[in-house]
Amino acid sequence: MGEKTFLALVMFVMAYGLAATTFTVSQIPPSCNGDESLLTFCGPYMGNIHPNPTSDCCKAATSVFDKAMGTGQGIRDLCNCLRVAGPVLRFQKEKMLSLPDVCRIKLSFSMELCIEG
Repeated sequence: MGEKTFLALVMFVMAYGLAATTFTVSQIPPSCNGDESLLTFCGPYMGNIHPNPTSDCCKAATSVFDKAMGTGQGIRDLCNCLRVAGPVLRFQKEKMLSLPDVCRIKLSFSMELCIEG
């Protein structure tokens, strides 16, 4: 009986994690076009559901940040995406700020200025 209770608890936590990081197309700002992988794979980390980013999160973050740093407009779009989507998806500021360092991504811009705008 205890095993079933534990399994039910695990399933609830997993479902909650998915619900907390799932978003609809209407919640994604237009500037996030192409950045969905960052929101999807890094959502559990930035939402403080997981203590560390997964390798998929770091791969997605590297790709999105590299693409954004290709142009000034790319950086502005990414920062706007994070400023708008972050609160909707309940991302924690500390986790958003730490993501580049934790994933060992060297940025050409300040994450703090990016998300505080």
